[in-house]
Amino acid sequence: MKTRSTLWKTLALVAFLALLLAMPKIARNDYQVRILNMTGLYILISLGLNIAMGYCGQINLAMGAFWAVGAYTAALLNTNFKWPFWLTLPAAMVISAIIGVVVGLPSLKVRSHYLAIVTIGLGEVINIILVNEEKITRGAMGIPGIKRPSLFGFTFNSEQKYYYLVLVAVILGYLIARQITRHRFGRAFRAIRDDYVAAKAMGVNTGFYQILAIVISGVYAGVAGVLFAHLNTYISPDIFEFRSTLFVLTMTMVGGMGNLLGSLVGGILVILQEALRTFKDWQLVFYGVAVVLVVLFFPGGVMGIAQRWRERQATRLASAAEKEEAGNPPSGEVR
Repeated sequence: MKTRSTLWKTLALVAFLALLLAMPKIARNDYQVRILNMTGLYILISLGLNIAMGYCGQINLAMGAFWAVGAYTAALLNTNFKWPFWLTLPAAMVISAIIGVVVGLPSLKVRSHYLAIVTIGLGEVINIILVNEEKITRGAMGIPGIKRPSLFGFTFNSEQKYYYLVLVAVILGYLIARQITRHRFGRAFRAIRDDYVAAKAMGVNTGFYQILAIVISGVYAGVAGVLFAHLNTYISPDIFEFRSTLFVLTMTMVGGMGNLLGSLVGGILVILQEALRTFKDWQLVFYGVAVVLVVLFFPGGVMGIAQRWRERQATRLASAAEKEEAGNPPSGEVR
C-alpha cells in the first residue's frame, strides 16, 4: 500500500514539475509570463515570512523593506560598479542579513502586536531613507539601466528565459526552507512559537533563534529583491511600500501559516491581485477582509483545511478497519 502511494506521489510530482517547465510555452504572451515571474518572487518572500512568523512566531512586517534592500543593493552595485547578478546576489544576501539583525533586535524586548508595530516602523524608516537619500538612491526618480543576468554567454533577456531562473530560485528556496524547518533550528523555532517561557526554561537560546528567524526571512526577501531588480531593470521606492508587505502576509495566511506549502498555494493570490487592479486602492480593503476571514474561520488557511480533511479521512479509515476486525474474529474464537 505504501509503495503504491509513494509511486502515485512520485508521478504527481513529476507531472507537476513538467507542467512548471512548460508554463512559458502555455502562456499566451509576455504579460502572463511576467505574472508567473512575479508569483515566484512573492513566493520567495512568503517562504521567508513563513519561517519567521509561521514557525517561530516572530511578526515581521518589514518584508517590503527587506525586499527593497535586496533590490537597491543589486541596482547600485550593478549600475555604479558593473557587478554582475552572480555577485550582486550574495552581496544583497549579506546586507539583508545585517539589516535583519537590526530589525530582529527589538524582538528581544517586545513580542506580539508590539513587535508588529516596531517592524512596521523600521520598515518605514528604510523606505524614507530610500526616498530622501537622492545622492545615493536617486530618490523618487528611481534607478534605471539595471542589466539582465548572463551566464556563460547566455543572457536571460526575455520573460520566458527569466522564468526558469526564478523557478530554480523558488525550488532551491523551498528545499532550503524545508531543511531549516526539519533541522534543530526548526524545532527551536516551533518551541518558541508554541510556548516562549517553556522554551526558555528548557535551555533554548530564545534570543538567538528569534533574531535568526527574522534574518532568514530578510535574506529570502533580499534574494527576491535582487531577482526583481534584474528582471524589471528599473526600481523606485514606491514599489516597496507597506502594501507589498500586507500582500505577502495575506497570501501566506490564506495559503497556510506554519506550512511551507501554504506559501506555494498562496501564490495564487498574485493572479487574483491582477484581477483586482481595476479597484486600485480598494485592494488593501480586500486584503484586510481576507486576513480577517482567514483568522476567524480558517486559521490554518488552505493547507489547514486540507490537513483537517486528511485527518478525517484517516479517522474514518481507522474506524472502518476496527469495525471490520470486530466483525471478523480469528478462527476458533467464539463471539
